[in-house]
Amino acid sequence: MENILKVALITASLFVSSAFADNLILSTKLRIEYPTPLLISHGSTSLIVKYKDSSFMHAVVDPKAIYRQIDLTGLERDFIKSIFDDKARAKLPKWLSLVAKEQSDEFGVTSDNVDRFKVGKAEIYTVYNKKNSEGQIYIFDELSVHQIYTHGTKKEHDLIAHGIKER
Repeated sequence: MENILKVALITASLFVSSAFADNLILSTKLRIEYPTPLLISHGSTSLIVKYKDSSFMHAVVDPKAIYRQIDLTGLERDFIKSIFDDKARAKLPKWLSLVAKEQSDEFGVTSDNVDRFKVGKAEIYTVYNKKNSEGQIYIFDELSVHQIYTHGTKKEHDLIAHGIKER
């Protein structure tokens, strides 16, 4: 009887932990639904989710760490949006506009590979670079900006981007 109880508890704990493994809570209002990974690893400032042939990494944007020599505190939202949008870039100081253009080129941003949408009040900007099999997703939440880097196919990138849901 004692062994049956142990097996039941172990089995129940497996189901409980896996039920939460497929949701990453971003804030009080947002979460990401994602397929069950092979591995989840946490670094000092990022969470890495690994699959057989793909992965994604999540971090909250630190405006002091985007570029080591530039503190973008207070400008981080406008700067990141300007990577995806020429009109937003034109509103920045010339030197910062050049940095944003350089980053846009690095991400491989074109008019054909950028997706923008809203989830609740949050704005989502994504770009997928087919040549490098990688993408960037920025989530502009009320209190912070989240960055998700994806490595894999466009389908896998879109699965993560469109897995962003309201809580």
